[in-house]
Amino acid sequence: MLNEPSDGSAGHDPPPRPRVQITPMRVDDPVRGRGTLVAVGLWAAAIVLIAATSVLVALHLDEIRVVLSLDLAREEPGATADEVVRAVNIAFGVGAVLVGVVVVAATYGCTRLWQGAGSGRGWLVVALIAAVAATVGEAIVVGPSSAAVVEAGLPVVFQWPVPAAGAAIGAVATVIAYVSADT
Repeated sequence: MLNEPSDGSAGHDPPPRPRVQITPMRVDDPVRGRGTLVAVGLWAAAIVLIAATSVLVALHLDEIRVVLSLDLAREEPGATADEVVRAVNIAFGVGAVLVGVVVVAATYGCTRLWQGAGSGRGWLVVALIAAVAATVGEAIVVGPSSAAVVEAGLPVVFQWPVPAAGAAIGAVATVIAYVSADT
């Protein structure tokens, strides 16, 4: 006790200093690979093609509705006028919902993919399924009345080739999003 320092530390070393690290307060922007850029760009093109078809249908909706109703009434002579109108309205309603799902899911999926979140790819799959369903549905509904629908204002190229191209581009974009996820 004679050799103890006067401050009472009794020869102990001072405690170690804590490590201090200064880091930025915000998260770094995700690194976007070329695959992400290509996938988002292709999905943007797919949305434009599918939306262009929807806009053309909307511009000539009344004429197309009349043509489809008349053709359906000819094909199904036992159907009442209300049944024919209801069937055509259901077809248009389902198509509109599917196009809405395509636009919302693809936009959200691309946004999530751009932010670096893997969940974006799942949303792109949802958009792709809706795009394929809308394309097939349009071909089935409009196909038998194709010539009359052209006269009503919807060119043949927008009856199935443009929506099919949009769905195909969306499929390629979705595959690229999945393949580029590992790199």
